[in-house]
Parts: sequence; structure tokens; C-alpha cells
Amino acid sequence: MRVLIAGCGDLGNRLAQGLLHDGHTVFGLKRNTASLPVGVRPISADLLDPQTLNTLPPGIDVLVFMPTPATRDEAGYNAIFIRALENLFLALDHEPGQTVLISSTAVFGESGGAVVTEETDPSPSRFNGRILLQMEQLAASLTSRLTVARISGIYGPGREHLIDMARREDLEIQQFPPFYTNRIHSDDAAAALRHLMYIENPLGLYLLSDDLPAPRYEVMSWLAQVQGNARPAGLTIETADNGKQVSNRRLRDSGFSLKFPDYRVGYADILRRRSAV
Repeated sequence: MRVLIAGCGDLGNRLAQGLLHDGHTVFGLKRNTASLPVGVRPISADLLDPQTLNTLPPGIDVLVFMPTPATRDEAGYNAIFIRALENLFLALDHEPGQTVLISSTAVFGESGGAVVTEETDPSPSRFNGRILLQMEQLAASLTSRLTVARISGIYGPGREHLIDMARREDLEIQQFPPFYTNRIHSDDAAAALRHLMYIENPLGLYLLSDDLPAPRYEVMSWLAQVQGNARPAGLTIETADNGKQVSNRRLRDSGFSLKFPDYRVGYADILRRRSAV
């Protein structure tokens, strides 16, 4: 299998290593290819500059589209998720057998703490969710062989800001009403994407998250206590919303097993690694 990962950052590198282990040919496209894992075939290109895409490898079986915006504003999102996707499909020599599009659970507008599934109608309230939903719709118009992966908050090695935040003595976190958060370890996110490539007849949409949506106060209190610190101050904010709870049932039912099924297992592993250094 010949796989092109467009926007091959940290998560793309983890995915690439798994695919290389399986014996596939992996191309990594990004502006600076110095950080690509050994074995990944580098493509130094800018998705926003069509001229740099003139020499894409032929015969791509699977396209993985997972770029990162240069700026976290509406213009940056429009550029990398809309214009770049159009540029890439124009540059390919044929329609890939499968396109795996990395999106986000930010497309859901739910804020009352309810469970969201693949059947939940997206109603994004912020520009990031709106543009990612537009990206999904654009991709569906460009290929009939599309698998969308909406990923919740990714944590893992190099994504440890909550661990450091939990050590602050002045930390205050909304406790009432509970604000639900959703996450997935970066190793599991990469493994889930790899899994979706091996499903014989994948569905068009999967939510990638762990087994345990949890209130933010609960997560931060646990992280503080396991590091020997006091719980953060709990705030009551009567006008605050409750977030959402992301269900991973479809992913689980497809045969995928999580290495880190909840935040306690995942963060405990990170803390063990830290203490071993």
C-alpha cells in the first residue's frame, strides 16, 4: 500500500511508523521534512503553493489529510483546510482508493453535556468547527471514498500542558455545573487511524475518543493529587455550559482496542515516563 500523509506532524509520524512496521510505503508531505521518521519518503512541499505539488508520487492508494494551520484564526483555518485540500486533489494523478480526513469533535455544537455520536447533527458555534465541517463537505464532493475521523482532544508525550497546569497553587477550575471534556492518547489516535485503513468496508465517519468523557474538574483534581498537590479550587459558574460527551462506540464496535482507555491510565503512563528520565 502506498500512503501519502499530507501534513505529517507528530500524529502523522506516529501513524507513519505503524504503517512502515506493517510493510507499507509511506510518503510524508510537509514544508520542512527534517522531523520525518526514518523510512518515510519525504516530500518537501507547501499545500498552499500549487507549484510545489507538481511532483507528487503517482499511484497513491491512501491519502491522509491532516495539516496544521499556520495561525489559529479564521483565515489560517480557511487556508489550510479548504484551499490546501483543493490544491492537493488537483495535484494528485488519480483519486486514491481511500481518503482519511482528520477532523475534530469541535464540529459538534452540543453544550448541555449530552452524548454525541456519529448520528448527531453537527452545529458548530465557533469558526474552527464551522470550517472543519466545510472541509468535510468539500472532501465528500472531491471523492466518494472518504473516511472522516473526528478526533477529540489529543494528549500524550509532548502534549502535557495539563500535567504542568495541575501543579499550580492558584489553579481554579469550573466544578459546577460539571464541564465534560473528551480526549484520546496520541498513540491510540494514530493506531485508530491505522485501524480505519484496514477495515474492508469502512463507514464514512468515526469519532476517535477514549472510553471516559470526564468533567474537567475531575481530571485536573486527579492530576494534582497524583503529583502530590492539593485539588484546584472549584468554581461555580451558573451561566457556564456543560460541554459534551463523545461516544466511541462505533470505533469500538469496528474491532479497535484502546491502549489507554481513560485519562488515568494515559496520564499515569506519561508520569511514569517522566520520573524515569
